[in-house]
Amino acid sequence: MKIINEKGKLFGIINVIDLTVLLVLALLVVGGTKRMKAKPITVNEDTKAIVTFEVSDVRMATVENIVVGDPIYHYDKGGLLGTIVETSYEPYKEPVESGDGRWVDAEIPGKYVVSFKVEAEVKDNPDVVVVGGEQTRIGAQFRLKNKRVAVFGTVLGIEVE
Repeated sequence: MKIINEKGKLFGIINVIDLTVLLVLALLVVGGTKRMKAKPITVNEDTKAIVTFEVSDVRMATVENIVVGDPIYHYDKGGLLGTIVETSYEPYKEPVESGDGRWVDAEIPGKYVVSFKVEAEVKDNPDVVVVGGEQTRIGAQFRLKNKRVAVFGTVLGIEVE
């Protein structure tokens, strides 16, 4: 008895190409099942946190409309991040070359850097802090909005209570 007969069947039972396709499908199913069972994500209960954002290079109109007590939302997903509890601002500075070839930070007239703190309900687990349905880490940049402003903010700090 031949291993592959004249019709291309293995041991006269199944075509070699069909067998290859079945083996690939079986490997995909086994690999997918193993991956799904890998490690369950443990999500703790909602806890309070203070998330600090910074918004750079904005006009005074934006500074005045980031108001303590207003809610702030994720722009793209619409999820509530929290409530603004504290704001501060300072002049915006950019590096410019001085006459003697040194680089110095110079204030840009009419532009400001706003820092504000948001009290948020977060899901804290060992891998990530989730704020408003979005994974949040220091240095992450988000588009933020409320009824007064829409800005692009950078996360400066997360203090989980």
